[in-house]
Amino acid sequence: MIKTVDRRFLTAKEVADILRTTPGHLANQRMRGEGPPYFKFERKVLYEEKTLNEWMARHEVKTN
Repeated sequence: MIKTVDRRFLTAKEVADILRTTPGHLANQRMRGEGPPYFKFERKVLYEEKTLNEWMARHEVKTN
């Protein structure tokens, strides 16, 4: 039996819009090994929505 998992992927443009940055900034982060985790399929960079949300939660800054 093969189980399929519903996974939603976002483009760099969509992630840039969410993070209020640019796709170029995300590309620079990828080159430096920083930023949210991503997948690369051939030449296409995709971010899994669930992983992006987890990454954002880990980078939350709480104030007093």
